[in-house]
Amino acid sequence: MKKIGLLFVSLLLVGLMSGCEAIKDATDITFTLTKSHVFTLDANLTTVSYNVDLNEDEDYRKYEGKIRDIEIDYLRYQITSNTGGGGKADFYANVYGGPFATATKVAGPITFAAGELRGVTDVVWLNKDYMENLLISGKLSVWAVAEGTGVRLTIPAELKVKVTANVFE
Repeated sequence: MKKIGLLFVSLLLVGLMSGCEAIKDATDITFTLTKSHVFTLDANLTTVSYNVDLNEDEDYRKYEGKIRDIEIDYLRYQITSNTGGGGKADFYANVYGGPFATATKVAGPITFAAGELRGVTDVVWLNKDYMENLLISGKLSVWAVAEGTGVRLTIPAELKVKVTANVFE
């Protein structure tokens, strides 16, 4: 009888150990964060970077160190003012505080005619994975850059990310 009890306890432990990952997955906590910024673009000039810092959010700070995944839900923009000529614009990203010179184009091109305004629009991703990898650290820098003659744009942008954390990490 003692051997059967020992065998049962051993099998129970093996079963529990193999199911730990499933238990961890079941206890994941998911929340979303939204960051907004208004870019003002002039012809052929980069904007000042917008530094995204997820640590500014209380939920993020609460689970810092227990973050399992960060996934971008969307990056959306509008053109609310366009007093110049036509052209195109792109979004770039780099490590937090990094220079534009080494930034990577992550979305675009946004083409527009002179005077054209645009409602809320999803970006065309060129390198979403790169931007998500930067966000794993909780921080990144973003630029909007325009090309064209006499371009003057106001582009509000909104970034929404889904954060998955686990208190057992």
